[in-house]
Amino acid sequence: MDSISEEIIQETFANSCSSQPHVQQHDPDQQNAINIVWWTNVVCLPTIALIGLTCNLLNLLILTSNKSARRIPSWHLLVALAVFDSIFLIFATIEVTPMSIHSLVSSVAFNAFYTHIALFVRTFASTFYKASVLIVVAFNVERYVYVCHPLAAHRFCTSRRSKQAIWISFIISFICSIQWPIVYKIIECWDSHRQHSYYLIVITDNTFLQGYYKLMDYFSLFGFNVAPIILLCWLNCKLIATLRQVVDQDLNRLNNNTIFDSSTMTEQAIIDSNQQRLNANAMLFAVVALLFVCVGPQAPARLLYEYYGHYHSTAVIYTCISQQMVFLNAALNFCLYCLVSRRYRGLLKESLNHVFGSENDLFMSTGIQLKTKFTSLQSPSLITAEESHPILERRASAFH
Repeated sequence: MDSISEEIIQETFANSCSSQPHVQQHDPDQQNAINIVWWTNVVCLPTIALIGLTCNLLNLLILTSNKSARRIPSWHLLVALAVFDSIFLIFATIEVTPMSIHSLVSSVAFNAFYTHIALFVRTFASTFYKASVLIVVAFNVERYVYVCHPLAAHRFCTSRRSKQAIWISFIISFICSIQWPIVYKIIECWDSHRQHSYYLIVITDNTFLQGYYKLMDYFSLFGFNVAPIILLCWLNCKLIATLRQVVDQDLNRLNNNTIFDSSTMTEQAIIDSNQQRLNANAMLFAVVALLFVCVGPQAPARLLYEYYGHYHSTAVIYTCISQQMVFLNAALNFCLYCLVSRRYRGLLKESLNHVFGSENDLFMSTGIQLKTKFTSLQSPSLITAEESHPILERRASAFH
């Protein structure tokens, strides 16, 4: 019985060592797949990562160097989103790019070093990617509470709650990403033609751990790809319905309070109201569209990869595209969650004027908004909503 087990282990070991990533492939199908992967991992992904890092670093510079930026209620979530996206882009680039450069793969020293850190690099990349998705969900939940339940905003939308959401997101993401160092192992193989050893990463023979890996894999696909899209779609539909009611109420209040002949004003108010709805709808569904386009393809890409195999052109192309979309999502979060805010745009202008402009230009900045005695008497939820989400500006304007 022991001899049979040893033969099975030796056969499995031999099959694993038959893979030689440091040797160039001559099979046309595999070579085409490798070329596609090379262009994706060496050219496209590092370029997107560089753009994303630049945007996120600019975001961090503005949010941390400007004192007025700290008054934004979602400040902690915005900073965490920029940090998590930046760290993900760094670790993900380190994970995918070196293995597509043949000069590095063929190096014995690099193979020994990279193989022993690759699983941990993937764990960190996966952790910060998933944490970024959860931060996006937390950001949208906070916005939903501000708009649909303003009386509860002062209890749930606080700095302490934001910090707790960040830590919970990180811990959950790490737990859902720890399977790679647990399930995979490193084996040493011998290349008889080149007379040197090399290392490979293979999955363990333990059936329990393999089942655990499959469970976490499919749970991650649903929990961090499909579920966030469904949740954000539902939240934003509720937001749009609430905003319609608010805009209609403001319009009716404006009509009832008008003393003079205001047919022109009413017509202009209706036009502004319709424009406000269009802007709000476009902004809200841009969040869902970004996740659907950039994160959604991960699930079908994984299924195609398992169904067709590693070197099938369809699976390779779809997987490469989905990887680029994930990188693009991390790069565009900056634009979507910061540049849509009028207050943040004011902070951006103030920071740029501080760096490139004169002192006179600095006083023309719109980053700092002064409040009069009248505005200080408004409902705190209305003031907070106006500062946080510019699409609700008309909701507070009725009280001016």
